[in-house]
Amino acid sequence: MLAPLAAPTLEHLTPHDLVTYFRCPHEMELLRSVHTGRVTGTPGPVRTPLDVVPLRHSPMFPPPLGHLAVNEGRLDVGDHDRLVYEDPGEDDLPMLFPSERIQIDARFANGHSTLIDPELGLAGRPDFVIHRADGGFVPVEYKETHLFVGYHEAHGRLFDTVQAIAECRLTHVTFGARPSHGIVLYGDASGGGEREGWIEIPYGDAEEHWLRAVLRQIRDDGVRAPVPAERNCGGCEPNGDGLCRYAASRYEGPHHRVWLASTRRA
Repeated sequence: MLAPLAAPTLEHLTPHDLVTYFRCPHEMELLRSVHTGRVTGTPGPVRTPLDVVPLRHSPMFPPPLGHLAVNEGRLDVGDHDRLVYEDPGEDDLPMLFPSERIQIDARFANGHSTLIDPELGLAGRPDFVIHRADGGFVPVEYKETHLFVGYHEAHGRLFDTVQAIAECRLTHVTFGARPSHGIVLYGDASGGGEREGWIEIPYGDAEEHWLRAVLRQIRDDGVRAPVPAERNCGGCEPNGDGLCRYAASRYEGPHHRVWLASTRRA
């Protein structure tokens, strides 16, 4: 009798992978290659073909926006809410709770900080998870930028929505209760907190179905094409290090000069 075939191993993805893929699939490939190099000493492979045709827009279809709630001011935390998770890898997170209301889940007390969804092959670390007094769990992602007027897409609304939805799924799998929403908290660090605020991003069946479809889309994408545009390339870390040959704008630093010399020799 033939042995049953093993299920294929899913490509490991993180909420940050989804965010970078949404901006530029090639940026995601480069970042993953650099991360592999930091861990193993050898950069990982980049699947983007050298003769790839750049795209004008990201191939990822946008997430459902539902009824986003935009709130100004400090995050509303109740007297009976508890902080049950905090990303230990982040040094500059705000203090949301007094010490007596910080009750980190025992599973994360010994350096195990990553939330893992084995079904979807997704893993990541929200900045916080709050256990509400009503029994619900809410992931919170902190951004140092200010809460911009109108919450326009160009400033990152969809990027933040993508990340929040993925972190809601990880929170659901880890704590056993599906969040009704995720929170993106804007601290306005450069403005002294004058324009703090937060966005509540709904999470339900539509958002989970979107997440499952997007994970399949990324894994089925054997090209990971670049999306060269000023709004993407100006803040792209691999471009800043001179690693991207398709960028619409260049970082004019020493890394760029090394990259330029290598392309001239090729």
